[in-house]
Amino acid sequence: MNRWTKVGKWGFAGPWYGELTAHTGHVQMDRLHMLREKGFEVFSAGLSDLMQLPEAERRELLAQLDACGMELAVYAGYPYITADADEVAARNEQILSSLAALCELKKPAIVMTHAHYTSRFDKRFPLDVALKRLSAALAPLAAGCKELGTKLALENHADFYCSDLVTVCLNTPDLWIFLDTGNTFLIGERPLEAFQAAAPYVIGTHFKDHQVRPVLDANPLYFEVDGSVLGEGDVPLQDCYELLLAHAPFPEELIMEIEMVCPAGVSPIEALEKSITYIQSLDGDGE
Repeated sequence: MNRWTKVGKWGFAGPWYGELTAHTGHVQMDRLHMLREKGFEVFSAGLSDLMQLPEAERRELLAQLDACGMELAVYAGYPYITADADEVAARNEQILSSLAALCELKKPAIVMTHAHYTSRFDKRFPLDVALKRLSAALAPLAAGCKELGTKLALENHADFYCSDLVTVCLNTPDLWIFLDTGNTFLIGERPLEAFQAAAPYVIGTHFKDHQVRPVLDANPLYFEVDGSVLGEGDVPLQDCYELLLAHAPFPEELIMEIEMVCPAGVSPIEALEKSITYIQSLDGDGE
Protein backbone atom coordinates (compact mmCIF):
# COMPACT_ATOMS: atom_id res chain seq x y z
CA MET A 1 0.00 0.00 0.00
CA ASN A 2 1.15 3.54 -0.75
CA ARG A 3 1.02 5.61 2.44
CA TRP A 4 -0.12 9.16 1.65
CA THR A 5 1.36 10.78 4.76
CA LYS A 6 4.25 9.99 7.10
CA VAL A 7 1.96 8.56 9.75
CA GLY A 8 -1.56 7.23 9.91
CA LYS A 9 -3.63 5.21 7.47
CA TRP A 10 -6.32 6.84 5.36
CA GLY A 11 -9.88 5.76 4.67
CA PHE A 12 -13.09 7.35 3.42
CA ALA A 13 -16.12 7.88 5.66
CA GLY A 14 -18.49 9.31 3.07
CA PRO A 15 -20.95 10.61 2.26
CA TRP A 16 -21.10 7.92 -0.38
CA TYR A 17 -22.36 9.96 -3.32
CA GLY A 18 -23.76 7.80 -6.10
CA GLU A 19 -21.09 8.82 -8.60
CA LEU A 20 -18.30 7.40 -6.43
CA THR A 21 -19.07 3.70 -6.85
CA ALA A 22 -20.52 1.15 -9.20
CA HIS A 23 -23.94 -0.20 -8.29
CA THR A 24 -23.69 -3.96 -8.64
CA GLY A 25 -26.05 -4.75 -5.77
CA HIS A 26 -23.13 -5.52 -3.44
CA VAL A 27 -22.74 -2.20 -1.61
CA GLN A 28 -19.76 -3.08 0.56
CA MET A 29 -17.86 -4.70 -2.31
CA ASP A 30 -18.53 -1.67 -4.52
CA ARG A 31 -17.13 0.60 -1.83
CA LEU A 32 -14.08 -1.58 -1.35
CA HIS A 33 -13.40 -1.47 -5.09
CA MET A 34 -13.42 2.34 -5.07
CA LEU A 35 -11.17 2.52 -2.01
CA ARG A 36 -8.63 0.16 -3.54
CA GLU A 37 -8.72 2.03 -6.85
CA LYS A 38 -7.95 5.34 -5.13
CA GLY A 39 -5.25 3.97 -2.84
CA PHE A 40 -7.05 4.10 0.50
CA GLU A 41 -5.74 1.91 3.32
CA VAL A 42 -8.80 1.64 5.59
CA PHE A 43 -12.24 0.16 5.00
CA SER A 44 -14.96 1.24 7.43
CA ALA A 45 -18.48 -0.08 7.88
CA GLY A 46 -21.20 -0.47 10.46
CA LEU A 47 -20.75 -3.54 12.63
CA SER A 48 -24.38 -4.53 12.13
CA ASP A 49 -24.07 -4.01 8.36
CA LEU A 50 -21.15 -6.43 8.23
CA MET A 51 -22.81 -9.03 10.41
CA GLN A 52 -26.00 -8.89 8.32
CA LEU A 53 -24.13 -9.80 5.14
CA PRO A 54 -24.49 -13.40 3.96
CA GLU A 55 -21.63 -15.30 5.58
CA ALA A 56 -19.92 -16.11 2.30
CA GLU A 57 -20.01 -12.47 1.19
CA ARG A 58 -18.70 -11.29 4.56
CA ARG A 59 -15.83 -13.78 4.45
CA GLU A 60 -14.93 -12.75 0.88
CA LEU A 61 -15.00 -9.05 1.78
CA LEU A 62 -12.73 -9.51 4.79
CA ALA A 63 -10.42 -11.83 2.85
CA GLN A 64 -9.97 -9.13 0.23
CA LEU A 65 -9.04 -6.64 2.96
CA ASP A 66 -6.36 -9.02 4.17
CA ALA A 67 -5.13 -9.69 0.65
CA CYS A 68 -4.47 -6.01 -0.03
CA GLY A 69 -3.26 -5.12 3.47
CA MET A 70 -6.16 -2.85 4.36
CA GLU A 71 -7.26 -2.09 7.91
CA LEU A 72 -10.86 -2.49 9.08
CA ALA A 73 -12.73 0.11 11.14
CA VAL A 74 -16.26 -0.50 12.44
CA TYR A 75 -18.86 1.59 14.18
CA ALA A 76 -21.58 0.60 16.60
CA GLY A 77 -23.64 2.14 19.35
CA TYR A 78 -26.99 2.94 20.94
CA PRO A 79 -28.41 5.77 23.13
CA TYR A 80 -25.95 5.31 25.99
CA ILE A 81 -27.12 8.23 28.13
CA THR A 82 -30.86 7.62 28.03
CA ALA A 83 -30.72 3.80 28.11
CA ASP A 84 -31.67 2.12 31.38
CA ALA A 85 -29.42 -0.43 33.06
CA ASP A 86 -31.06 -3.45 31.43
CA GLU A 87 -30.77 -1.96 27.95
CA VAL A 88 -27.13 -1.03 28.55
CA ALA A 89 -26.30 -4.59 29.58
CA ALA A 90 -28.19 -6.14 26.66
CA ARG A 91 -26.83 -3.78 24.01
CA ASN A 92 -23.25 -4.07 25.24
CA GLU A 93 -23.48 -7.86 25.22
CA GLN A 94 -24.85 -7.81 21.67
CA ILE A 95 -22.10 -5.50 20.39
CA LEU A 96 -19.30 -7.47 22.05
CA SER A 97 -20.72 -10.76 20.82
CA SER A 98 -20.78 -9.44 17.24
CA LEU A 99 -17.28 -8.04 17.61
CA ALA A 100 -15.97 -11.35 18.91
CA ALA A 101 -17.43 -13.15 15.90
CA LEU A 102 -15.97 -10.57 13.53
CA CYS A 103 -12.55 -10.79 15.17
CA GLU A 104 -12.37 -14.48 14.32
CA LEU A 105 -12.18 -13.39 10.67
CA LYS A 106 -10.68 -9.88 10.80
CA LYS A 107 -9.80 -7.83 13.86
CA PRO A 108 -10.85 -4.17 13.53
CA ALA A 109 -8.11 -1.64 14.10
CA ILE A 110 -10.66 0.60 15.79
CA VAL A 111 -14.28 0.54 16.96
CA MET A 112 -16.00 3.90 16.65
CA THR A 113 -19.07 5.15 18.47
CA HIS A 114 -20.76 8.36 19.56
CA ALA A 115 -23.08 9.33 22.38
CA HIS A 116 -26.34 8.99 20.40
CA TYR A 117 -27.64 11.97 22.39
CA THR A 118 -29.00 15.35 21.36
CA SER A 119 -26.29 17.59 22.80
CA ARG A 120 -24.61 18.83 25.96
CA PHE A 121 -27.35 21.50 26.06
CA ASP A 122 -30.14 18.93 26.55
CA LYS A 123 -31.89 19.72 29.84
CA ARG A 124 -33.03 16.16 30.56
CA PHE A 125 -29.78 15.59 32.48
CA PRO A 126 -27.31 18.04 33.99
CA LEU A 127 -24.11 17.89 31.95
CA ASP A 128 -22.08 16.15 34.65
CA VAL A 129 -24.78 13.50 35.05
CA ALA A 130 -24.99 12.92 31.29
CA LEU A 131 -21.22 12.44 31.10
CA LYS A 132 -21.24 10.03 34.04
CA ARG A 133 -24.01 7.97 32.44
CA LEU A 134 -22.06 7.94 29.17
CA SER A 135 -18.92 6.76 30.95
CA ALA A 136 -20.75 4.03 32.87
CA ALA A 137 -22.32 2.65 29.69
CA LEU A 138 -19.10 2.76 27.67
CA ALA A 139 -16.83 1.23 30.33
CA PRO A 140 -17.80 -2.42 29.61
CA LEU A 141 -17.48 -1.85 25.85
CA ALA A 142 -14.04 -0.27 26.23
CA ALA A 143 -12.90 -3.16 28.42
CA GLY A 144 -14.34 -5.71 26.01
CA CYS A 145 -12.65 -4.09 23.02
CA LYS A 146 -9.31 -4.17 24.81
CA GLU A 147 -9.80 -7.86 25.60
CA LEU A 148 -10.48 -8.52 21.91
CA GLY A 149 -7.32 -6.65 20.92
CA THR A 150 -8.92 -3.51 19.49
CA LYS A 151 -9.70 0.00 20.78
CA LEU A 152 -12.96 1.87 21.39
CA ALA A 153 -13.09 5.53 20.34
CA LEU A 154 -15.83 8.09 21.08
CA GLU A 155 -16.59 10.65 18.37
CA ASN A 156 -17.51 14.29 18.91
CA HIS A 157 -20.70 13.98 16.88
CA ALA A 158 -21.88 17.61 17.15
CA ASP A 159 -23.18 16.65 20.58
CA PHE A 160 -20.42 17.33 23.14
CA TYR A 161 -17.34 19.50 23.26
CA CYS A 162 -14.01 17.74 22.84
CA SER A 163 -13.21 18.81 26.41
CA ASP A 164 -16.34 16.91 27.53
CA LEU A 165 -15.06 13.78 25.79
CA VAL A 166 -11.70 14.19 27.49
CA THR A 167 -13.56 14.14 30.82
CA VAL A 168 -15.30 10.91 29.79
CA CYS A 169 -11.97 9.36 28.75
CA LEU A 170 -10.36 10.31 32.07
CA ASN A 171 -13.16 8.46 33.87
CA THR A 172 -13.31 5.46 31.51
CA PRO A 173 -10.28 3.17 31.23
CA ASP A 174 -9.24 2.23 27.69
CA LEU A 175 -11.56 4.74 26.01
CA TRP A 176 -10.17 7.04 23.31
CA ILE A 177 -11.41 9.88 21.08
CA PHE A 178 -12.36 9.76 17.42
CA LEU A 179 -12.00 13.39 16.34
CA ASP A 180 -14.35 14.85 13.75
CA THR A 181 -12.62 18.05 12.70
CA GLY A 182 -15.71 19.64 11.15
CA ASN A 183 -18.17 18.86 13.95
CA THR A 184 -16.46 21.36 16.21
CA PHE A 185 -18.13 24.17 14.28
CA LEU A 186 -21.55 22.50 14.56
CA ILE A 187 -21.63 22.85 18.33
CA GLY A 188 -19.91 26.21 18.62
CA GLU A 189 -16.36 25.17 19.51
CA ARG A 190 -13.20 26.91 18.38
CA PRO A 191 -11.66 24.13 16.28
CA LEU A 192 -7.99 24.62 17.16
CA GLU A 193 -8.68 24.72 20.90
CA ALA A 194 -10.83 21.60 20.58
CA PHE A 195 -8.04 19.80 18.69
CA GLN A 196 -5.49 20.78 21.32
CA ALA A 197 -7.67 19.37 24.10
CA ALA A 198 -8.45 16.15 22.24
CA ALA A 199 -5.08 15.33 20.65
CA PRO A 200 -3.56 13.27 23.53
CA TYR A 201 -6.55 10.90 23.34
CA VAL A 202 -7.14 10.76 19.56
CA ILE A 203 -6.71 7.42 17.77
CA GLY A 204 -8.68 8.30 14.65
CA THR A 205 -10.37 11.11 12.78
CA HIS A 206 -13.07 12.12 10.40
CA PHE A 207 -10.88 14.62 8.59
CA LYS A 208 -13.46 17.09 7.32
CA ASP A 209 -13.56 20.72 6.21
CA HIS A 210 -16.36 23.29 6.20
CA GLN A 211 -16.96 26.78 4.94
CA VAL A 212 -18.60 28.88 7.64
CA ARG A 213 -20.14 32.31 8.15
CA PRO A 214 -22.32 33.95 10.79
CA VAL A 215 -25.75 35.03 9.57
CA LEU A 216 -26.57 38.22 11.42
CA ASP A 217 -29.62 39.41 9.45
CA ALA A 218 -31.91 36.55 10.50
CA ASN A 219 -34.18 35.86 13.44
CA PRO A 220 -33.06 33.73 15.16
CA LEU A 221 -29.39 34.36 14.40
CA TYR A 222 -27.42 31.34 13.25
CA PHE A 223 -24.02 30.15 12.09
CA GLU A 224 -24.02 28.75 8.56
CA VAL A 225 -21.87 25.67 7.99
CA ASP A 226 -21.47 24.45 4.41
CA GLY A 227 -19.57 21.71 2.67
CA SER A 228 -16.02 22.11 1.42
CA VAL A 229 -13.26 20.32 -0.42
CA LEU A 230 -10.56 19.50 2.12
CA GLY A 231 -8.12 22.36 2.46
CA GLU A 232 -10.43 24.96 0.93
CA GLY A 233 -12.61 25.65 3.97
CA ASP A 234 -12.19 27.20 7.41
CA VAL A 235 -11.15 24.19 9.51
CA PRO A 236 -7.42 24.43 10.40
CA LEU A 237 -6.65 20.96 9.06
CA GLN A 238 -2.89 21.43 8.69
CA ASP A 239 -2.66 22.54 12.34
CA CYS A 240 -4.78 19.56 13.37
CA TYR A 241 -2.54 17.14 11.51
CA GLU A 242 0.56 18.59 13.13
CA LEU A 243 -1.03 18.43 16.59
CA LEU A 244 -1.85 14.76 16.08
CA LEU A 245 1.69 13.99 14.94
CA ALA A 246 3.03 15.67 18.07
CA HIS A 247 0.51 14.54 20.70
CA ALA A 248 -1.61 11.58 19.59
CA PRO A 249 -0.90 8.51 21.78
CA PHE A 250 -0.28 6.14 18.85
CA PRO A 251 0.56 8.32 15.82
CA GLU A 252 1.72 5.43 13.65
CA GLU A 253 -1.62 3.69 14.18
CA LEU A 254 -3.91 6.67 13.53
CA ILE A 255 -6.99 5.82 11.48
CA MET A 256 -7.62 8.90 9.34
CA GLU A 257 -10.84 9.01 7.32
CA ILE A 258 -11.69 11.68 4.80
CA GLU A 259 -15.26 12.84 5.33
CA MET A 260 -16.20 15.03 2.41
CA VAL A 261 -19.35 17.13 2.11
CA CYS A 262 -19.30 18.47 -1.43
CA PRO A 263 -19.76 22.22 -1.90
CA ALA A 264 -22.29 23.44 -4.44
CA GLY A 265 -21.12 23.22 -8.02
CA VAL A 266 -18.37 20.65 -7.41
CA SER A 267 -18.89 17.04 -8.43
CA PRO A 268 -18.14 14.33 -5.85
CA ILE A 269 -15.42 12.87 -8.07
CA GLU A 270 -13.68 16.23 -8.46
CA ALA A 271 -14.08 16.99 -4.76
CA LEU A 272 -12.59 13.64 -3.80
CA GLU A 273 -9.59 14.00 -6.13
CA LYS A 274 -8.86 17.50 -4.80
CA SER A 275 -9.26 16.31 -1.21
CA ILE A 276 -6.85 13.43 -1.76
CA THR A 277 -4.32 15.83 -3.29
CA TYR A 278 -4.64 18.06 -0.22
CA ILE A 279 -4.08 15.11 2.15
CA GLN A 280 -0.97 14.12 0.24
CA SER A 281 0.41 17.65 0.71
CA LEU A 282 0.07 17.68 4.52
CA ASP A 283 3.68 16.74 5.23
CA GLY A 284 4.84 19.57 3.01
CA ASP A 285 7.83 17.76 1.56
CA GLY A 286 6.39 15.83 -1.34
CA GLU A 287 6.40 12.45 0.41
